[in-house]
Amino acid sequence: MKGMVINMKLNKELEILLNNQINMELAASYQYQAMAAYFDERALEGFAKWMENQAKEEVEHSRKFYNYVLKRNGKIEFFALDKPKKDFTSVREVFEAALAHEEAVTASIENIHKLARELGDYGAEVFLNEFAEEQEEEEEQAQKLIDKIISLDVDNNSATLYLLDKEMGTRE
Repeated sequence: MKGMVINMKLNKELEILLNNQINMELAASYQYQAMAAYFDERALEGFAKWMENQAKEEVEHSRKFYNYVLKRNGKIEFFALDKPKKDFTSVREVFEAALAHEEAVTASIENIHKLARELGDYGAEVFLNEFAEEQEEEEEQAQKLIDKIISLDVDNNSATLYLLDKEMGTRE
């Protein structure tokens, strides 16, 4: 069975990328929590709740990568996290920053997936498929919210801001 990975041990380069992903997910959580604080400070509890849920989701993602690295006999490495951006000028800017971050996460996961494929590491490819699909949903959701923020002119209309904030607070 030439080319197939029989050994459960992770390829070193793949391990490095997976560790980078663990840290990227934690940094995303940190950033979403800062975005939640931005909204909380403006009494926009619905947007804040939405961002807090995003933050929790990113921690869960990091945990899945963490568990996968350990399952494959890899070593975990944590990095220092940069201070997240907390000063925004509008609701739209916050969600545009969120979309840009999700696009960076997608690119990172696609890069790991590409290496797994090149290595013939089918197990890693299968593991990553869930994240590739989820990232498509994350980007689509962020883009739809940006479109809604623009079409409702949320940043210049307190009534639509109030209504969208209420709607955002219903996210489970």
